[in-house]
Amino acid sequence: MQSSNAFPASPVFTEQPSAVPAMTFRPHHLKAQELKHTHSFSSMSSYASSAHTDIESGSNSSSEEERPTKNHLVPANTRKAERRPGGGSSLRPAGKAHDWYSGGRITSNGRWFRDSQNRTLLLRGVNLCGNSKLPTTPNGSTHLNEGFFDHRNVCFLGRPFPRDQADEHFSRLRRWGLTFVRLLVPWEALEHSGPGIYDEKFIDSLVELIDLMPKYGIKCFIDPHQDCWSRFSGGSGAPGWTFEAAGLDLRKFKATGAAYVHNTNQEAGDSPPMVWPTNYTKLAASTMFTLFWAGDTFAPKKMYQGEPIQQFLQNRYFECYNHLAQRLSHLDAVIGFEVMNEPHPGYIGLESLTRYEFNSNLVFGDSPSAVEGFALGDGMALPIEVWVKSWPFPTKKQGTRIINSEKVSAWLEGECIWKQHGVWSVNQKTGKPQVDRPDYFTKHPQTGEPIDFSRFYLDFVGKYSKAVQKAIPSAFVFVEPIPNEAPPIWGPGDHEEGIVYAPHWYDLHSVFNKAFDGRITHDVQGLSKGKNVLAATYFGLKGARKNYRGQLSNILNAGLQNVGNKPCLIGECGIPMDINQRKAFLNGDFGHHSRFLDAILSSLEANLLSFTLWNYNTTNDNTYGDHWNGEDFSIFSLDSPQGTPEAGRSPGSNTQLTLRQQAPNFAKEAMKRSAASNADVVSKLQIKRAGHESDSYGSFVGEKESADNDNECRTSNEEDTITEDSPFDRSYFRFEDEECDDGRDHVAHVGGRALDAVVRPYAAKVAGEPISTEFDLATLQFTFRFCNYLQAPIPSVQVSSPEKQQQCILSSNATNNSSDASSDSTLESQWYGHPPEDDTTMAFDTEIFIPSYHYEEARLDIRVSDGDWRYVKERQTLYYRHKDMKPGAVHSVLIKLISGSPLHNSHNNSSSSSINKTGGLDSYGRSKRAVGSPGPSKLKSDSAYGSSSSSQQVGKAESDAGCVCTIM
Repeated sequence: MQSSNAFPASPVFTEQPSAVPAMTFRPHHLKAQELKHTHSFSSMSSYASSAHTDIESGSNSSSEEERPTKNHLVPANTRKAERRPGGGSSLRPAGKAHDWYSGGRITSNGRWFRDSQNRTLLLRGVNLCGNSKLPTTPNGSTHLNEGFFDHRNVCFLGRPFPRDQADEHFSRLRRWGLTFVRLLVPWEALEHSGPGIYDEKFIDSLVELIDLMPKYGIKCFIDPHQDCWSRFSGGSGAPGWTFEAAGLDLRKFKATGAAYVHNTNQEAGDSPPMVWPTNYTKLAASTMFTLFWAGDTFAPKKMYQGEPIQQFLQNRYFECYNHLAQRLSHLDAVIGFEVMNEPHPGYIGLESLTRYEFNSNLVFGDSPSAVEGFALGDGMALPIEVWVKSWPFPTKKQGTRIINSEKVSAWLEGECIWKQHGVWSVNQKTGKPQVDRPDYFTKHPQTGEPIDFSRFYLDFVGKYSKAVQKAIPSAFVFVEPIPNEAPPIWGPGDHEEGIVYAPHWYDLHSVFNKAFDGRITHDVQGLSKGKNVLAATYFGLKGARKNYRGQLSNILNAGLQNVGNKPCLIGECGIPMDINQRKAFLNGDFGHHSRFLDAILSSLEANLLSFTLWNYNTTNDNTYGDHWNGEDFSIFSLDSPQGTPEAGRSPGSNTQLTLRQQAPNFAKEAMKRSAASNADVVSKLQIKRAGHESDSYGSFVGEKESADNDNECRTSNEEDTITEDSPFDRSYFRFEDEECDDGRDHVAHVGGRALDAVVRPYAAKVAGEPISTEFDLATLQFTFRFCNYLQAPIPSVQVSSPEKQQQCILSSNATNNSSDASSDSTLESQWYGHPPEDDTTMAFDTEIFIPSYHYEEARLDIRVSDGDWRYVKERQTLYYRHKDMKPGAVHSVLIKLISGSPLHNSHNNSSSSSINKTGGLDSYGRSKRAVGSPGPSKLKSDSAYGSSSSSQQVGKAESDAGCVCTIM
């Protein structure tokens, strides 16, 4: 998709004649954040980025002379969009979801991410992307081997995708609400030509790509991605010359069994059955990790260019990512750097050199022990055990086979480095390898003290953090532990500034077997620690959620205990899309995938964890998956059955299926459930829909009395009237920039996989501390609870006095029906243009992502415990401002379908109005009040409003927005 150099002009309100009062509530996006460089885009949402229009007079409420404004706040009809060098405009185009810029810089407080207004952030996004592990020239797909060993002459330009495709992919991620990116930038991509030689053209392309992110509300952190050290040892990450520095000959890894490399071990087109992780136990990767972390300790004799090997490797790594940080330091989108993807200790701490423990290591395929790997690399031919899949243990020994029959050496010159250091030798009598120092990697070779890998790792974390934060002082440093192990314990003197705990989690049993049907899952985490097999077995989808929820809880608690009270983000999670013999690729049924992923994401939500899904891969296809070692995890695919506007044909049929028809029919089932739950109507309510005076009318909801419900519904004998006094902006407007958007979600969702689970509502910015969040895929019901801080929020922009802070709090509670005209004027002046420096009203706005994928054509019942809300459908966002400011006060939001509402994959196009449930208790045990949905409207509106207060409970819904307001 070719991108345009011109962004849409600033949005303009299209006037609608109305007698509605001028707005007094504006969501916080109207506060424009100062960005660090001119190449970033403004941080405002488009619906709040123009001057206020006086609805009654039909003119601007003030002139530019009367009310100074920033350039980006001047209406488009009075100013032309400014062009910036290189094309584009300094104006932000219309957003389709919340963005991470509106609240200022992302910071942290305890275990939570926060914005500058001290709101809690629940970050969600993707890894971008799996193909970034591989060069574009030559084609790095692991089923190919042409040019594979010419490692200095490679190019990663076009990763993760070319610039001319960026708008398409960023727009899609924004539409899905996945606006936080873990951006893969392997060491090899930056420094493949040799030590200190950086690929500046590739870095230029990264700068251009990241510079585009603010346009779509996206922020990112940099992931120096690696797997098994390098592509040349069967994974990804480090440049090929690092092996040369260590004295290893990467062309001999296949013959000596030093690594399983898909490019050289498999025939073209063959996918390895999850063999690549076994490289962590093989000579090439284990040696490199050991030298990298602790070469000074375990291989002090090894030097390169006059420098100890550990110092040489680490210094090149630090300097490389310091250089990248300097190049990216002016970009607002970058919030931090990860230390290293899935670090591995190599041989450090290995208790047995004669066998690997299969409970903690993947022993699969050719499985040499450590000492056998030493000997094979030193030119010996040995019989090696071959292991295959089994149950209840992951693998079992099947037999043996001879490796390195040609007796070649994996070393460029001389003998094995571990033989040089006295770890092993050849028994002169038997001719077989023998271990001479069995505790070499568990006790310090010089002092005899016990070895703790965490000390090497934490020392490295401190040095890396300083290198990155020297260039970007405010950068977060994302740290993850060895996969499937507890994180190291932070102690006095360990680097603390900006640390984020960022572990990974997968259902390893399902990933390894590439199978999931929802019947049985296993707690692999528990099994690796000796848990009983029966106790580690869970049945059904409920069991899967309990299983996953518990494992993730363990990970979170381990971080809080060992790392400290730091934010936690799950850096990788996801599912293989080629499960169940790849049947979904043929029949288009991704139902199992959606249920599998929903169980995982529900468990993440239950633990209130931020996360980035693995992965969004723009080159994924059904043949080679992610083009890396047979993996296929991408939530986007060029070959997805949902991958074209018209989608594919059903097997054995000439009937063309639409994208929505092919999606799993969760929403249709949700409509049925909603209809069943909304059967009883108790309250007699008079409803007056707000709008033009000529359109206002009252209607009585039908009455069905029930003795049981009558006692539960406290308002069943009251007559509730929805007045025209709305607590929110009542201006009816549309935006010029939205005219070009036809809302074709079927285009935005092209290529998506398992989107029913991937795309889900969530509270992105919370004016307090989250308590619980839940999305029910079966009913599409979303619930969220949070509480006020025990102390009043203190935004990073401090108020000048306690009196002004209190004034801001009182202003944030102001509503349109206030009789104090001066308060309206005060609040309006705060929200117009650039707010004063001591403005803190943003601190009380909670933003909830409401995806159009599920709710585009649905009518919603929105319930809040207190305060005011505004649903901006075009922005897929519910803005909620709570009223109760008491420390620790709990607030609730519930969003559910109204029975009979059309859905994104339902064929019910009926426009008839429906009645909302009014009796009984809500999900929090409180009596319900309800409002019937209004009939068809002549008005066009992109939003709906609602309010709840102790003195007057009112609700309002615009029929086009498809909402009713219910007071909980």
